Amino acid sequence: MSQETSPQLFRPDRTHLLSAGIMICIVLIGISYNPLLLGWFLVFPLVFIAWVLKVKTVLNEDGISAHYLFSKPKSASWDSIAGISFRGSKALVERKDGTSFSLPGVSFSSLPKLEEASRGRIPDALTAGRRAADEKVVVVHKDGRQVMMTQEEYEQYQARAAKPGQADSPKE
Repeated sequence: MSQETSPQLFRPDRTHLLSAGIMICIVLIGISYNPLLLGWFLVFPLVFIAWVLKVKTVLNEDGISAHYLFSKPKSASWDSIAGISFRGSKALVERKDGTSFSLPGVSFSSLPKLEEASRGRIPDALTAGRRAADEKVVVVHKDGRQVMMTQEEYEQYQARAAKPGQADSPKE
């Protein structure tokens, strides 16, 4: 595996610009009622467009830096990062000193790319969980209950179910 030295960028999806265009059309309908009084409403979609184009999260050999629209960039070195957390749809870098800052352009679904860009420093729990679930067998009981088991547990369950007088549920 080759060592990349170029920074990896995470930005908001550019399709947000389409929604900004729709916002402008809707605002223009309202503005047409009284342009002098309501014209300032155009500021909202324009700020949104500026946000989509400017904010980003950069991962490089030194650490993570987040660039915002109205505030100074924030950064953390790899040594000072305790982990990544999610509050709602917002991704946050948690520092070892207890402080945190948000990562624009990073979502829960971008964890695999984040792990790759950080060279494993930020683990991808999403893919690990999917792999663990792929190795399991799902047993659906007559009452609709579902249980996930390993192949070995499933074979034991089938052997118990084949014997008369045994319970229909796996041992928990």
